[in-house]
Amino acid sequence: MIKLGEAANRLSRLDVLAPAGVDWALAVANRNFIIHQYDEINRELTWLTVARAESQ
Repeated sequence: MIKLGEAANRLSRLDVLAPAGVDWALAVANRNFIIHQYDEINRELTWLTVARAESQ
């Protein structure tokens, strides 16, 4: 998820339009949260998010 946030940040800076249903800013905010508040991460919810994204 950190890598996805990094990529979203780069794409946003290049003015690449996000696909429908994707918000670059939220992806970047999620990355920042994971990096800075890692002790507060709900690992089960994170896994469900990643698993859902992979199945789409």
